[in-house]
Amino acid sequence: MGIKVDDILAALILSLAMLRRLEVRTTDHAQNPTVPLTQFQNWRTLALRAHDTIAVASAVKVVSSLGWYALASSLGVQAPWFQLVGFFVFLGWALALVWAWKIATDARYLRLQHGIVLRRRSSSSAQP
Repeated sequence: MGIKVDDILAALILSLAMLRRLEVRTTDHAQNPTVPLTQFQNWRTLALRAHDTIAVASAVKVVSSLGWYALASSLGVQAPWFQLVGFFVFLGWALALVWAWKIATDARYLRLQHGIVLRRRSSSSAQP
């Protein structure tokens, strides 16, 4: 059994992080003219760092987990080492997500403090 539920979850979190990253990158300072440019750039840098951390951690988790499974299977690694390394891969991913959550919380605080409005999504119902 190579792909586990946590690998699927990591892939899903990776895709969601990339969508949020795109939302931050497409938000323009011109949409927020009352916000000083330096404050806007500080928010954007912090938000992108959070989303990048999530994406990289999730990608590394999937690759490491699947790579460890393939390597351990071919080498015949037995318990408890097989599970121990898998646990450390999972733990590293979980700690990286907690750290990214802290960064994202700081970015959200800056966004709310300065009144930064994210780019509005166009809806198909609003189209004539």
